[in-house]
Amino acid sequence: MDEMIQPGTHALEQLQAEQFESATAAPRSGKPEAAASAVASNVVPFPTRLPASPQRHQGNAVLLDYLYGIDDGALQNTPSGHIRQLFDYATNSPAARALRCRRRMVARAIDETCLRLGHGARILCIASGHFREAELCQSIRYGNFGEIVVCDSDSECLRVVNQCYGELGIQTQCVHLEQLLHGPCQFAGFDLVYSAGLCDHLKDKACRQLAEQLFRALKPGGKLLLGNLRMRIVGIGFLQGLLDWRPQYRRDEQLLNLLRGVDYKDIAGARVFHDIGHRLAFLEACRYG
Repeated sequence: MDEMIQPGTHALEQLQAEQFESATAAPRSGKPEAAASAVASNVVPFPTRLPASPQRHQGNAVLLDYLYGIDDGALQNTPSGHIRQLFDYATNSPAARALRCRRRMVARAIDETCLRLGHGARILCIASGHFREAELCQSIRYGNFGEIVVCDSDSECLRVVNQCYGELGIQTQCVHLEQLLHGPCQFAGFDLVYSAGLCDHLKDKACRQLAEQLFRALKPGGKLLLGNLRMRIVGIGFLQGLLDWRPQYRRDEQLLNLLRGVDYKDIAGARVFHDIGHRLAFLEACRYG
């Protein structure tokens, strides 16, 4: 374990020393922007990130793109040395690998649903970010689905989804968290409803409300998937510090308890399963029928 975190520790200590020495230096001008939608980042080691807003949760879509290896050109201007070492460490840490695995698991769930139902498949994604699982889905690539609705509270994220995947038939809808948790359920008749990372940023009460609302959106025989990071991920403290990221971790029994607001007679089955490294978990609940 020490060997895994030592490079990140050394690079972070060196960078802190360099930043202290240059704290009073005049700012340099002329640095090109990486993307029109991003701003200069104060989160080491990533050069850009989306600006903060009340609608944006900690799971910043630009930062996730870095972890997924989707390069928007910003890294071409990233200096070598300690910042680059931190970037390499952050993107290859166990937590970063878990998030990439989560993306693959969601993509597999989409493909399995579409393989089973073909052009009748209806899928709902909540808190989509940039919806990068689309790039791993053969069903989306070849149009083998009926309807995929992608929801987020951040209009900038939805703009990226429309730009990248709108021509493939992906629909977007702006839905705010308060509206989702406390308003009437506006969705119905979906075969797969999922949220890969929203539970990481919600307290238990809000998570239970989320599970209850999204379960209502399922058609009989439909499946709900809610992802959540597990405890004791190696090196997670460094990723928290590097990304200014404070997720809510949950054990398996805590995930199962999220279904307490759902009528048990409506649940055909429920389970929790993990990624291969046991770093994250998915709550899966199937609607009776």
